[in-house]
Amino acid sequence: MTQHRRSTAAGRLWVERTDLLVEVLRTMKRNYAVAFLARILYGASYELIAEKLRVSEGEAAVFCRIAASSLRHPSRSQRLREVLDDSDEGALIVDRGLRDLIRSWNLEEMFASLCRQCEQPMETVGSVYENVGRPRRYCSNACRQRAYRVRKRPSPMHGG
Repeated sequence: MTQHRRSTAAGRLWVERTDLLVEVLRTMKRNYAVAFLARILYGASYELIAEKLRVSEGEAAVFCRIAASSLRHPSRSQRLREVLDDSDEGALIVDRGLRDLIRSWNLEEMFASLCRQCEQPMETVGSVYENVGRPRRYCSNACRQRAYRVRKRPSPMHGG
């Protein structure tokens, strides 16, 4: 099912067709698909993937390679290539189908990075600039400021 949405800023047609990707991911072994999505969407390390899937780090790397290889298989790659050709600059738009898959497999709870201050999961999916620069450490400026104040508070040992 293809969903169309018009961008109001540029007037270009955006085509959201990740339902095909979801269909392909559901045909794979679940651990392979989970490892692949964790690596792509959340930037999870092989160590973290291994811990969450209860496998060795080497197996986690193999899962990601097998999933990527499976997506490149000729039976799937042509259909997926059409999705990327239709999207703007090859960017993947996370639509309702992919979000439902992420929720049903609890990927956000497993792989979302946590704020260093309040330890709540940070929003990671959807930002255009999420992989630019240094990774975020805090969920908001308020948490960043709170952590700064805690660090700068004089310790009782120094008599301040």
